[in-house]
Amino acid sequence: MSNHITRYEGLIASQTFDKVTSKLQKQFVQNLKRLEALKVEVAEAKAFERAVEVQVAKDIAPLHRKYNQRLGDMLLILDSHYGRLTEEENYKLGFYIATMVSQLLASGLQHLQPLYEKYQEYLMSDSQEVDIPSEEEDDDEDIPEEWNEQDNRIFEQVEETLPPITNKTARSIYMELVKEFHPDLESDEEEKLRKTQLMHLITEAYSKNDLYELLKLRMTLITEQEKPQTFIEPQLKRYNKILIKQILFLEKELKDIQTGAYWQFGKGNYKTMDISIITEMNSIKKATKQLEFHKQVLKSKEYVVQFLSNY
Repeated sequence: MSNHITRYEGLIASQTFDKVTSKLQKQFVQNLKRLEALKVEVAEAKAFERAVEVQVAKDIAPLHRKYNQRLGDMLLILDSHYGRLTEEENYKLGFYIATMVSQLLASGLQHLQPLYEKYQEYLMSDSQEVDIPSEEEDDDEDIPEEWNEQDNRIFEQVEETLPPITNKTARSIYMELVKEFHPDLESDEEEKLRKTQLMHLITEAYSKNDLYELLKLRMTLITEQEKPQTFIEPQLKRYNKILIKQILFLEKELKDIQTGAYWQFGKGNYKTMDISIITEMNSIKKATKQLEFHKQVLKSKEYVVQFLSNY
């Protein structure tokens, strides 16, 4: 068995290279390890996100629907008091109803559309009263200028390199491997069988557009005939650049998950997820009971006035 195939089998077993000498090689190995770790993190985060999504749909969504329905009923009760209050109280009431109804419409309670149309002018008038900073005003005066410049540079860099690696790049790596390890190019039967097995792995990685595997295969299946100066330096620079793009892409994907709505339920911990969901369920149930109470007492004009004085 040739040395380069021995090194490949060693890589599969230990996920390390037997010879890491140059700075570029070390960077390549570090990038591979970082990418491999990120792939695991993203996969685990997606699995957690899906688990939370299923649990939320099962346990929390029905409670939210019940709460929204009770809130809609309460708004209809408040609507019956409009016009019977002072001008200031009517304004507060109209703005409150319009604000709440706009949220409920987004939740699917379309039967409240007439209520929104009745009070939407309060939202429009409120938006017109918002002070718009003049050109001379600096919205970021409390943020250090150095931080803003650094943030902008990072943002621009991510914008340029963030898109996932295209099939064209994967194809380029794949063709390099095919040229060297395609069994049809081998006359020795034993070597042909061995390369057939290798091509199966290479083709599988390419079919999945898995640049991580393709790059790992390419770097491990370097033949002894290839001199470092003809392959290592230029190719490693190129591959490190590709890996960094993938790392940036996965880092953003992971950040998007961890800042999403579902991540708040346990932040990746399944035990904490159960506790968080139960806590949220109890909170919604408590809030729904409070709405039931408000529905009864808000039939009284005096209580409506008191309610608006606290709004």
